[in-house]
Amino acid sequence: MKKTIIFFLITLATTSISFSTTYTITDSGFSFTPSSLTINIGDAVNFGLGSSHTVREVSQATWNANGTTSNGGFDLPNGGGIVVFNQARTYYYVCVPHASLGMKGTITVTATDVKTIGETIPENFILMQNYPNPFNPVTTISFSLPSKSFVSLKVFDALGREVATLANEELPAGNHSRQWNGGNMSSGIYFYRLQSGSFIETKKLILLK
Repeated sequence: MKKTIIFFLITLATTSISFSTTYTITDSGFSFTPSSLTINIGDAVNFGLGSSHTVREVSQATWNANGTTSNGGFDLPNGGGIVVFNQARTYYYVCVPHASLGMKGTITVTATDVKTIGETIPENFILMQNYPNPFNPVTTISFSLPSKSFVSLKVFDALGREVATLANEELPAGNHSRQWNGGNMSSGIYFYRLQSGSFIETKKLILLK
């Protein structure tokens, strides 16, 4: 019994454990608080904003110029919302109505090899139905990977023409999500396709303006 307890303590002391965390960003006048945030892959950010503020992901160049042109990333309506970050990089975002006033921020997502307790690794590839559906103009597409895989997630119009690439990268096993902003597209039926190796699955989504 004593040896068992000692082994457990040694194992616990040498095992890294972390939990997925949700951070909150609020607005203070015409600025985000905090305006700069560093988180880990899998963490979420809750943008709890006033009704006059929105959040849009933009490129670094657009961010530097206090512009508002979307780079195809997350795009939250007035009042904000929650975004889960599954890619290690720096995200640049602005408040669309007040970008010219310098209302903007950054989120840096760092890679980590630590397993997240409570996350179940699926046995097969899973592509979920987008939510909401129908949507206007932003929807979330979630998918699960049974192992570390190179993934392609693309959106096509009804004629089969590619209109957006949401993922084209190697991702770890587990649950992932991507947002598609159809603000520049016409109302209608679109299709999104997840491909990884020999796995291919396509689902329908409806943009209704």
